[in-house]
Amino acid sequence: MKLLAVGDIHLGRLPTRIPKDFALAHSELGPAAAWRSTVDLAIREQSSAVLLAGDVVESERDFFEGFRELKAGVAKLTEAGIDVVAVAGNHDVEVLPRLANTLGKDSGFTLLGEGGVWQSHRIDDGASQVRIWGWSFPQRTVRTSPLSDAQFDRNAGIELGLLHCDLGQTKSAYAPVTRAELAQCGLDGWLLGHIHAPHALTTENPVGYLGCLSGMDPGEPGAHGPWLIELGEGRIREIRQVPIAPLRWEGLRIDLNALEDSGDLEQVLIAKAKHLDDALSAHGAAPKAIGLRVKFVGRPAHECALADCKTGVHFPIGNRHYFVEHIEAELLPEVSLEELAKREDPLGLLASRLLLLDRPASDLDRRALIESASKHFTEQLQNRAWRELESNADRCSEEAVIEQLRTAGTSALLKLFAQQYGAH
Repeated sequence: MKLLAVGDIHLGRLPTRIPKDFALAHSELGPAAAWRSTVDLAIREQSSAVLLAGDVVESERDFFEGFRELKAGVAKLTEAGIDVVAVAGNHDVEVLPRLANTLGKDSGFTLLGEGGVWQSHRIDDGASQVRIWGWSFPQRTVRTSPLSDAQFDRNAGIELGLLHCDLGQTKSAYAPVTRAELAQCGLDGWLLGHIHAPHALTTENPVGYLGCLSGMDPGEPGAHGPWLIELGEGRIREIRQVPIAPLRWEGLRIDLNALEDSGDLEQVLIAKAKHLDDALSAHGAAPKAIGLRVKFVGRPAHECALADCKTGVHFPIGNRHYFVEHIEAELLPEVSLEELAKREDPLGLLASRLLLLDRPASDLDRRALIESASKHFTEQLQNRAWRELESNADRCSEEAVIEQLRTAGTSALLKLFAQQYGAH
């Protein structure tokens, strides 16, 4: 059996920060387009059900667009024999029940837990069984945990929870729950909505946020799309995200030290974007457009080159369209790090630490610096405030630690230099 789990869709909302004269219309890059792609994916994969984890519609004023898009998708899915099961979130607490009533009981659309009462829905394809437990927001704010008095009577087959909630935020107004509460319920997995950054869900740990279906602004970077869940032999055999969002946001870091001529800047930018495009293709990502946040770093020999690079610039690579949404410069002072490192003050100490990062991997001082930073990052990520972040393990890899040290160290160096010399 296959299921397709979908996080926050927000039908009715349009992406922001796209150039006015961009090659693609906003409607081609928004949630409605992502929802249509999700429907097609579910049919191609012969899924038994599509699960919606709340905030399907942006708000009450988006009822008509939400109804049109949801109805068309549900009709296409049910015609293919695919159930649609949803819970309401804080955004669509009023509109999703209205949509469910308008669609009707025979539409193939099931809204679970209306009014804040836990309900279940069983899916049986003859070979596998799964029961979906769901709870919907009864009003826009819920300050108590929906799991505080919940009881789940387990039966044969796999049992999954579908919930819109605020994980790990005990004082939240949006259905706060803890990981301990989720674990105590005894279900085989929890598919969560509300936070737009997806967790790294795995078969060993199928508990966390699905993320928004498509990134609406630069604050929602990286891969977005539904999660394909394959069940069999009484367990979750596979769970993976399918990055089908039509719009994607990414950061590009360009080292100006490597520029030999001011005219190289545009070519370097396009080459970096081409490298990103190859990586996206290799990972199966299929965005139509990619918004770039470009950071220039280093010590430029040609300042005029930066002046010619502007936001809003867009260009095609293959069958995708790229645009520069934001430009940031982190330029080193003209004096070399080696010269600064000779000083016996905080500026000199910081420059020395930055130079350590460029030494060979076998250098003992470099190794001590990285190990110390890695230990500090690991300890910080154990704090409750950061524990729920996705991909925490990746944040403590040696490559990630070096990048964080370089970024933070360079930023601090520039601020110290500016304080002393009025430079930037």
